[in-house]
Amino acid sequence: MTEVVLSPVGAAAGGDPAVAGPVPGFVRQTLGLVAVAPLPVPGPAALAGRLVHVFNGTPALREQVGRTVRACGGRTADEPDPDVDVLVDLTLCGDPEADWREPVRRTVTALHRVYDRWAAETQVGRRQFVAVTALGGTLGLTAPHEADRRFTNPLTGIWSGLCKTLPRELPACRSRVVDLGPDVDPGPAVLAELLAGELQEVGVRAGTRRAVLPRAEPVDGPPVDLGVDDVLLMTGGARGIGFEIALDMARRTGCRVVVSGRRPLPADDSCWLTADDDGFAALGRTAYLERGGRSLPAVRREVELMRQAREIRHNLRRAAGVGARIEYAVCDVTRAEEVAALVATAGPGLSVVVHNAGIDQPTRLSRKTPDDVVDVIAVKVDGFRNLVGALAGRPLKVLCAVGSLTGRYGGMVGQVDYAAANEGLARLVMWVGHHRGDPVVKSLSWPTWDGLGLITNLEAASRYMRPIPVAAGVRAWAAELTHGGCGEVGFVAEIGEMTPQQLAGITVPSDWADRVPLLTRRFLLGDVVEFTPHRLLTTRHRIDGGWAQLLADTRFDGAAAVPVSVLLEYLLDGARWLTPPMGPLVSPTTADRIWVRPGALRSTGLVRRARGGGPVGGPADWRVCVELEQDGQVVARGEFGFGPVDAATPASPDPTPPGPVDVTAAGPTLLPRRYAWLPYLTGVGPWRRTDAGWSAEVEPVRPVDLFVSTEPPRPVLPLAHLEALVAVAPGTPDEVWTADALSLHATGEASRAELGDGLARVVDRRGTTLLSLRRPRWVRG
Repeated sequence: MTEVVLSPVGAAAGGDPAVAGPVPGFVRQTLGLVAVAPLPVPGPAALAGRLVHVFNGTPALREQVGRTVRACGGRTADEPDPDVDVLVDLTLCGDPEADWREPVRRTVTALHRVYDRWAAETQVGRRQFVAVTALGGTLGLTAPHEADRRFTNPLTGIWSGLCKTLPRELPACRSRVVDLGPDVDPGPAVLAELLAGELQEVGVRAGTRRAVLPRAEPVDGPPVDLGVDDVLLMTGGARGIGFEIALDMARRTGCRVVVSGRRPLPADDSCWLTADDDGFAALGRTAYLERGGRSLPAVRREVELMRQAREIRHNLRRAAGVGARIEYAVCDVTRAEEVAALVATAGPGLSVVVHNAGIDQPTRLSRKTPDDVVDVIAVKVDGFRNLVGALAGRPLKVLCAVGSLTGRYGGMVGQVDYAAANEGLARLVMWVGHHRGDPVVKSLSWPTWDGLGLITNLEAASRYMRPIPVAAGVRAWAAELTHGGCGEVGFVAEIGEMTPQQLAGITVPSDWADRVPLLTRRFLLGDVVEFTPHRLLTTRHRIDGGWAQLLADTRFDGAAAVPVSVLLEYLLDGARWLTPPMGPLVSPTTADRIWVRPGALRSTGLVRRARGGGPVGGPADWRVCVELEQDGQVVARGEFGFGPVDAATPASPDPTPPGPVDVTAAGPTLLPRRYAWLPYLTGVGPWRRTDAGWSAEVEPVRPVDLFVSTEPPRPVLPLAHLEALVAVAPGTPDEVWTADALSLHATGEASRAELGDGLARVVDRRGTTLLSLRRPRWVRG
């Protein structure tokens, strides 16, 4: 993988430090391409028994792909029957002049036909969706060759965002974006990705597969000189985060700013407009109580429109109060004539255009009509096209479109259309940048804003990625508008909740701060067989002695074995995929009735089965049972909880069986056992008596000592310290290691293993408990 060096936002910017300052915890990334390995040619029975619907695109392309499907043993369906296994969407391919609306409607209709059956599916990969785009085989990131223009259509990027979000609503559906160059036979290329591809988004051109690889770059373009003679036009900038950047730019540069909205402002004498916040809340309650024959949604919409008008009025007064020149204009950006009038309103000083308008209707795709989806996309995509058309070649200092990371990485449940709109916009901006010749043409992809913006459920959005603080984000946005550069820019924080398909399908920069945890989770994930969010995960794993050094360090009856601690890590990781469905994203904190039968592992092939359940309201009562199987026999098990853990776990009140050590004895003793962790002799120091029992310094296991790899996975659990406690646990015969409970108290660097009456702990150098085990012991199987 190409090496990428990450640096904080604005670290090397040459302008005003207040503009180009960093956003702590966020990385400013641009996009590049990296070559990836070719895939095998599909065999003649690769699609045997599968029903495939090929649609959109031109008739000639549909026939090409259909012929390849049948040659590989598949059957083709003329209509999107609910029994269809695979949808191959050729989008606008083959017709660069095609309008996007009707093909999008056909896509939504096809997904509606299969939605219920595909949503209920648990077997991963049985249902598949492939979107074929026409961005030149380079995913729209490079300028198309002149000869390619009749084969290239940037609007196919709409389907890329849609496809990358489908796993949120259809978790077992394997979705792929395949971007084809004009020299590629679509049939074999599409089927190769369908059958063997792991990446969610791939370009194919001139025999080479390419993937998107983010790279970190500071804002290092030349400063853009803006002053009182300049005009900044921002669509949709009258409210939310758009207004905050409009106000910042007006104050910072002195420029005149024109913001827009779809509705005229009401007269100032409207009582609901001039009421204070308490008065408006009272008016809203009255509207609900005295709604007459109107429906609740209609009243809710009316009150929301009044709230928006109040916000605009308040914002314009804020601007006037600080001497900022901000004007409001009415414009529906989906109407070309209104956009032309808006551009004319800006006057001859227009030098910066920011397309910020957008709508989000977060409802599952099954409850959206095709026209609902079209409406969301149109604001972003047609709005930008109308702006470019109205500019009619007028030179600008900056042309900027505002998007979302939902387009790049996929959105939340209910955001299939919003992600489609933003990815379509990003690809369109790249296309325009290649053709217009303006010095600065950028698409900015933001995460959720902390308390502002279109997001309707901040808590839910925060599960996916940490929201960006408003003040720091505005500073970063201002840096983009006042510095040169072209392309798609994203602002990325630590990624939170993902689907297994998304984790396996993205490329991760080599120096991304979040890289090691992501790659560790990808390694521990294995091959996914079944998945239902929060409820079900079945995976297959193979631990190969060729790269698993850990097998050389552990024995059971003299044969190589997987360490107990590593099996506990696999159990824990299984539970992490089935977190409680509501509230903040949390990790497992406890495991009850946990046990491992190391002698049953006669080979290194494992199946992991995890099931979650409990009340939906919060994490305290949510439970996940995880089992590891080999040849149908359960070899390890634990039941995980997500509730709070006390700072110190008390000793078990039950005196039998005995605790891990008798504090009156000479100390823990490494007894001859069938199970042996060989590094104990060199990695565990002498056990010393303490007030609570016994303590020993333990040398941590380096990841490279577990796995032979340049970037080995880094387990969450302190493996060496756990093995020290397993080794001296009491009980005979030693067939099964078990503990009443395992609790995860804190994160940190483990230092010592400690033993007391009924309790074993792992602590850091300050004595803080990181992990505790209640009554660990060996028992008969």
